[in-house]
Amino acid sequence: MIDESEARLKLFVSICPADPFWSYEVASRGAAAVYEEILGGSTYIKHKDLSWLQNDLLSLDTSKLLNEISTAKAEFISPCDLDWPNGLDDLSAPPIGLLIRGNRSSLFDLTNSISIVGTRKPSQYGVEVTEEFAKGATSRTYAVVSGGAFGIDTASHISTLENSGITCSVLGGGFNQIYPKENAKLFSKIEEDGLLISEVMPNVSAKPYRFLIRNRLIAALSKATLVIEAAYVSGSIRTARDAAEIFRPVFAVPGPITSPLSDGCHRLIAERVADIATSVDEILEVVTPLHLR
Repeated sequence: MIDESEARLKLFVSICPADPFWSYEVASRGAAAVYEEILGGSTYIKHKDLSWLQNDLLSLDTSKLLNEISTAKAEFISPCDLDWPNGLDDLSAPPIGLLIRGNRSSLFDLTNSISIVGTRKPSQYGVEVTEEFAKGATSRTYAVVSGGAFGIDTASHISTLENSGITCSVLGGGFNQIYPKENAKLFSKIEEDGLLISEVMPNVSAKPYRFLIRNRLIAALSKATLVIEAAYVSGSIRTARDAAEIFRPVFAVPGPITSPLSDGCHRLIAERVADIATSVDEILEVVTPLHLR
């Protein structure tokens, strides 16, 4: 019988991230059991993708998969590992596994981290506020999690690095398909002390829908999510709602009422999804245990 770790790797490769049915099955029953029953055919005989999934799993060679991962200078981690970020298990569709690249010990830094997200086209106000929040988090030994995109994401990563902090970027594609390519040097710097995280194999390209899927990971990896400038409908709003759904505190920075870039933040505040944040201390007061304040 296949062991749990190998089963997770093969299911990780074959099953689309955030699939609600298979994520639940693996989380509740274990990867090895699900793998064997997929191949057995009887338990999931009514599932529309069963035949395709059986053929795909049978075609996979574990040694080749591990070599592909190793060649990309990455590692596969799953709940089988002691350093697995347990916060991910709070998701309704938790990841079967993840690929990481960089300093693996930084996984422990995520225990005390905040996520900072926002628009790809921020105002100068948004960039300056982001830099201040990232600097403040770093000075209080909190790691910063974001998505590596242009704008607020990039500003949060750069500010954290400039202040000698730990930052983690959750990508929308594989490590060999870095997006945006213009941030390649930034991603390399993040790897030195922090981490790059991906929910797909190295050669899988970034697609628009993958960014929405990965947003739930950004929300679950940290203790709180902060939104700095976001359109009324945007990926950052999705990240905030993902965080709220698993009872993580959500904060938003208010902006000028005339600025469309702050419409999303004001929406989150008005709908009581997010609290107003004007300093990092306001966030840490909520997420820090009383005896450590």
